[in-house]
Amino acid sequence: MTFPLGPFPASERLRFRLPSLNDAAFYQKLMSEPDYKRFIHDYGIESPEDAASFIKSKSLARFAAQGVGLWLVELKETGEPVGICGLVVRKELKYPDLGFAFHSDYRGKGYGREAGQAVLDFCTKELNLRTLCAITHPDNDRSANLLTKLGFEASGQRHLAEIDSTANYYVWKLRYVEAGLG
Repeated sequence: MTFPLGPFPASERLRFRLPSLNDAAFYQKLMSEPDYKRFIHDYGIESPEDAASFIKSKSLARFAAQGVGLWLVELKETGEPVGICGLVVRKELKYPDLGFAFHSDYRGKGYGREAGQAVLDFCTKELNLRTLCAITHPDNDRSANLLTKLGFEASGQRHLAEIDSTANYYVWKLRYVEAGLG
């Protein structure tokens, strides 16, 4: 499954862009947080060099291969990075996976919901997707709540070899609310 590279999602307060090697310090900061390591994955990012290698070999490689990935999310007003959000195409999942992570300094401000909604809007309008999925660590209630607010429905669990773990699995389907379209 591949998609055209660009345009990118957007929202009122947030701008989405491809990550660059200049973002290595932010990636190190984000991926070193205990919640990131616990709920997403510990990639062993110990230095800006490790983060730059991750950006090149994982993040940008996904965009090159599929046209989508986890965009860097920054504040429009200041250009300050706050997190990552986008789509991960996984061989083990039928649908693209909505993924997100926000630095702890920016949680509780509505950025996750705003970014997630921007990606959903982008997926339906630009990519013509009607169904997405998402996975979360079974103990990650915060992400599960956000997915529910975005309209995802819990659909059991999946064991994924790619992450060598069992994750809670959610599905989102575009629902037509206007009469005659459903």
